[in-house]
Amino acid sequence: MTRMLSIAFGMFVLALLTQEVKAQFYKGKTITMIVNYPAGGPTDLEGRIVAQHLPSHIPGNPTIVVKNVGGGGGLIGSNQLGEASPNGETIGFFTLDIPGQIVGASAMRTRYSDFVLIAGVESPLVVYMRRDVPPGVNVAADLMKTQDFKALSLNAQNSNTLNMTLSLDLLDLKYHAVPAYRGLKEVETAILQNIGQVANSSLSGWSGSVEPTMGHVVIPLWQLSPRKNGRYPRSKALPNMQTFEEFYAQVLPGKSLAGNKTYEALRIVSDPQLAMFRVALLPPKASQEATAAMRAGLIDLWNDQKFLADYSKVIKTEPILVTGSEGQAVLTGLGTIRDDMKEFIVTYTNSLTNR
Repeated sequence: MTRMLSIAFGMFVLALLTQEVKAQFYKGKTITMIVNYPAGGPTDLEGRIVAQHLPSHIPGNPTIVVKNVGGGGGLIGSNQLGEASPNGETIGFFTLDIPGQIVGASAMRTRYSDFVLIAGVESPLVVYMRRDVPPGVNVAADLMKTQDFKALSLNAQNSNTLNMTLSLDLLDLKYHAVPAYRGLKEVETAILQNIGQVANSSLSGWSGSVEPTMGHVVIPLWQLSPRKNGRYPRSKALPNMQTFEEFYAQVLPGKSLAGNKTYEALRIVSDPQLAMFRVALLPPKASQEATAAMRAGLIDLWNDQKFLADYSKVIKTEPILVTGSEGQAVLTGLGTIRDDMKEFIVTYTNSLTNR
């Protein structure tokens, strides 16, 4: 009995010492959070809420400073994180550029599968259109009567572009793709000024920016929703908005998406993105201490009702957490895309710049 008590006491002391070591790791430190899109956009809105609340959930209560590094469809910011020290004092809050890794973009110096995932946030995507596009768009199905509109997005190899243009091509619409913008806030401004007529955004971009500021100007067409048990149901955050699959079946009855290579490409690009639309990352080969502290901190953060309330004000629903261990498999899976689909996506992205 005495020996057992001694062992139990020793384990208790060890646990206390371990907690103390963890607390000391970040004590007095300042963490730089790189957001890979400009200030004011949906990635920035969500990142700043995390940065505001996360410190109190990390042992040592470090300071977090947000650094916006926009451009290159998010790749400039991710490259900076990829080249940062793995000491845990630099993290990223990103929207991933899934096609960049699939096609092997030359501008991507660090593959996403090489980063250490802290956590992710699941989210649908919303495609929207100006209501005044001739002959008038009063309901989503009126899109099929329009032609020669401009679809605005980020660069040609960015998921923001491909999620939209692949959908529009599946519907066999005549339009002009303009994959030329640095951030989604610039896209929103251009839509408001009628420079373009169609765009897309994440749930936070739609609920926190587009709908409140120009809901009278635009109409949502569909949501691209995350995969659930082999299906694509409506997101619980957008229960009254049809999915792309529902829209397709409505406007092209009897026409199946099964076996369609363009649709397969759409889902190869969008499924990993929607599973983790936002991600918190550490540089490659990040220390075990930093990884453990950050992953535990994000899980604890999701139990903070004040954080959930602030986040929900932006995305209009409680955010769905993807833990580091769950999400790391999604990043790793990006390296397993079939060669024929890689070639299809490369050819497709190249064609966008020549339309």
